[in-house]
Amino acid sequence: MILSKETNKFGSRLKALRVKSGFTQAQLADKLNISPSTVGMYEQGRREPDNDTLTKICRELKVSVDYLLGTGNNIKTSDSEIDRLILDFIDFIESSEGLTFDGIPLTNNEKKKITSALKVATAVSILEHSQESDNFYNDIILKL
Repeated sequence: MILSKETNKFGSRLKALRVKSGFTQAQLADKLNISPSTVGMYEQGRREPDNDTLTKICRELKVSVDYLLGTGNNIKTSDSEIDRLILDFIDFIESSEGLTFDGIPLTNNEKKKITSALKVATAVSILEHSQESDNFYNDIILKL
């Protein structure tokens, strides 16, 4: 979907956050493992990221998905130690080559199943505890 400048909150916010963070399009693209032209197209509203890339963008720029998409004004995400460890572990599994389980190499499909299970388990745990602190856990769920 191509968005006009007036309706492209995502692209406008992405560019502003990228510049504020001191990244060029090429530097952000490198961190996200995408091309610089893709970042440019996101900023212009000519392309939209998939969910995984959107999550990576939010992690890299340290903002909530709601804020980046223009559906919320709460710019900050929770930086708790536990959610950062979980997200880092998921990134490790997804990006590591040669991982084994019980001596048997894991396929990419098996790695996806493991990371999906971690995300579901985290979300379930968060929901069970969400009555205690709704805002804290809602931010974590958004990052998954």
